[in-house]
Amino acid sequence: MRFQRAAYIFNPVSGEGVGASSVEQVRSILLAAAREVCLAPTEAPNHASSLAREAIAAGSDLIVVHGGDGTVNEAVQGVAGTDSAAFLVLPGGTANVLVKEVGLPTDPLAAASSLPRLKPRTVRLGVVEFAAGDRRYFLSMCGAGLDAEIAARTLTPLKQRFGLGAFWIRGAEQVFRRFPRLLVKGSAHFQSGRASSLVVISKSRKYGGGLVFTPRANLLADQFEVACFSGTSRFVYCGYLLAGACALTSRWPGIRHAWCRELRLAADNGESVQLQVDGEVAGTLPAKVSLSSESLSLLLPADYGRAGS
Repeated sequence: MRFQRAAYIFNPVSGEGVGASSVEQVRSILLAAAREVCLAPTEAPNHASSLAREAIAAGSDLIVVHGGDGTVNEAVQGVAGTDSAAFLVLPGGTANVLVKEVGLPTDPLAAASSLPRLKPRTVRLGVVEFAAGDRRYFLSMCGAGLDAEIAARTLTPLKQRFGLGAFWIRGAEQVFRRFPRLLVKGSAHFQSGRASSLVVISKSRKYGGGLVFTPRANLLADQFEVACFSGTSRFVYCGYLLAGACALTSRWPGIRHAWCRELRLAADNGESVQLQVDGEVAGTLPAKVSLSSESLSLLLPADYGRAGS
């Protein structure tokens, strides 16, 4: 596959930072597949969204995003609903959940070199709509409750110093805090009325920290796999983490799974409960999460989505 114009969006401060030497090496690799490669470094939060949007308007037929899951999510906001450009993700952050989910190399140079072997696949996006009218698209997953609380307290300096360990540090601290409480509404599968501390709505098997909470999810599916973690007990959640580490959540007591295209989340008893998309805090409940009509053309390994892959 040959491209005319590639926009190379990179975040200089994702993870350990995307260095100048790495940028030039990736650019050289991309030039083997694209006639022109335009460098587009992000300079502030949400800058990747406008960079991607401007690149599409300028006629780019390939959008390459080199950064963490947050930078990727920002760029998704700029390309949602367009089918004129292929979308390629290169790892450059702390967790790189999407890269691990699809089976791309975790080295950015190797991931860029795999471009000729990748195939464009249409992926429908999820969308979160908040009460105030704001909306946020997501590619992999969103979560409400405990994971968003931890993400909100895991700041960039801590991630740069400890990598994925930063999330485990903040997660351990949560033991001494009150767990968030939320309810799932609008879904017959979760109408128990019992509060939960975590709900994961996903099109990705992989989750941050090496956990698997939604083992049957798939980016190419036309629905989400939802995992609802019942109760608010700290001790119960130790078992839930073990289940996620061993990919046993589908058989673990207290964790309910279902397939759906839409559901509503609300805080219990007027609490302030946060929601994250692709690992970045997006807002507070109440919110509606649904499968959007918008999509993008994601470059994936040819065997992604096949049985056993």
